[in-house]
Amino acid sequence: MKVIADCVIGAKSMADIGTDHGYLPVTLVAGNQVSTAIAVDVNKMPLEKTKKIISTHGLEKSIETRLGSGLSVLEPGEVEVIVIAGMGGLLIRDCLKADSAVAQNTKKLILQPMNNQKILRRYLEENGYQITREELAQEDERIYEVMVVEPGEMVFTNPLEYDLGHHFMANKHPLLKALIDRKISLEEKIRENTRGKDTSFARQQFLASEAYIKKLNEVKKCL
Repeated sequence: MKVIADCVIGAKSMADIGTDHGYLPVTLVAGNQVSTAIAVDVNKMPLEKTKKIISTHGLEKSIETRLGSGLSVLEPGEVEVIVIAGMGGLLIRDCLKADSAVAQNTKKLILQPMNNQKILRRYLEENGYQITREELAQEDERIYEVMVVEPGEMVFTNPLEYDLGHHFMANKHPLLKALIDRKISLEEKIRENTRGKDTSFARQQFLASEAYIKKLNEVKKCL
């Protein structure tokens, strides 16, 4: 959460989509890092817990809770920063797509996809967004990818940047090797599950996994 919070600093207002218990907006407002926040969740129960935490800290005038799905409860330009963290990359993409007017009229999006980062980066590239900053954070064996996104244009010149992130590769992020190792480990499971299978799809998947693992190992050698 600290990496995400650091990316928000400098904004006056923010919204946390899928806020769960509201720890991020409470931390930011209580620390005087943002003036106002909106905590959004599609489920009523965690939002009720969020309200109690907000009340405990005496922040009712600064943090508002809203029940609803994705960005649908926000107006275009209502907040400076929108955080969507802890969701799958496909769900984040769908949130941006469903309420593009809100997403495109926000100064900064902070996205932390749990998976399908490649698909999300491709969507951003093709729909008028640019990734201006990327961060990695490690917790136990898990590597978390954080993207700071603004309206604009970008073009990936290396296909692996969709998977590994342009900024991580260009700056040789200290956790890039750990990220690559994690992706290799996941891909090896796919490879082993398709090894020796007779279907055309399985054979194609096996060969694709072999090639992908080889490319990742080549990148790792250059670090």
